[in-house]
Amino acid sequence: LLAPGLRASWNISADADLRYRLSDWQYHDGGVHVAGVSVRKTFSDSKGDRLTLFGLVETYDNFSEIMPHELYGRLKGPLGSWNVTLGRFGLPYGLLTGFTTSRLLYDMLHHELLGFNVDNGIMLSGVVGMVDYAVSVTQGYGPHHVPGFPGHGLGAGRLGFTLGDAAEIIVGVSGAYGKTSHAHHRDMTTELALGAVDATAYLGRLLCRIELSAGKVDSDFFGAGFAAFDYALLPRLEINLAITGTLHGADTDEALFAGVTFKPQWFTLRGGYRYAYHNKPNHQAALQFYRLFTFNF
Repeated sequence: LLAPGLRASWNISADADLRYRLSDWQYHDGGVHVAGVSVRKTFSDSKGDRLTLFGLVETYDNFSEIMPHELYGRLKGPLGSWNVTLGRFGLPYGLLTGFTTSRLLYDMLHHELLGFNVDNGIMLSGVVGMVDYAVSVTQGYGPHHVPGFPGHGLGAGRLGFTLGDAAEIIVGVSGAYGKTSHAHHRDMTTELALGAVDATAYLGRLLCRIELSAGKVDSDFFGAGFAAFDYALLPRLEINLAITGTLHGADTDEALFAGVTFKPQWFTLRGGYRYAYHNKPNHQAALQFYRLFTFNF
């Protein structure tokens, strides 16, 4: 990999997510929700990238917690037809392969489904024509635990298809099976067997994302749905809508979100309102200031 002819490039990024939240119209808090620094080093030759080393360190809740959120090496085959990733990486399940809400004012359902969105292990992935695939075997601990060996054991995979004349539609099917420990509870395990379908559609000014999951979590039926819609009113102004719902045994939970995003040249400003019927807080209004810096050399 380090033979003569390889060249290396660097990408360094840093971002900060500052928020103010008002819950149930009487409790409020604010500060640094999350801040992160990532470093990516890519080794390439005349045929493209060959090896990528990546690390992302994040701190949460006004610097009360800090941890490496992602840390992996990725060996790339010709034209990306196969890639081998080793370390802590994003799990190949549903929309997680190309989308995250970690810097948005609403949440996806991966915490309820898998317990986390990244884990330690090995993944085989690639793109062949209009089809992409990824299969992983990981420990099931997530990012919040010191990774003992070998771990509980979690398998996940996704098969995706890009459709349309302008590749404007992406659909996928996913599955996950094994055991996991949710954040801060390493000795408490969850058994899961889940399947999912997801879709992403770029329809002019409207961007739609949908994910539906079903299966068993701790021997009980678990169903989950997520949908998000972004509509560009102006080049720097958009409306955001999202809805989530879960059914676990006899327990249900759902939430609605509506907000706006304003993107001037140097920062991003978001505001939104979230309503949850079953869980506290029932009402939450939030304001976010977000800034990303990135350097390539």
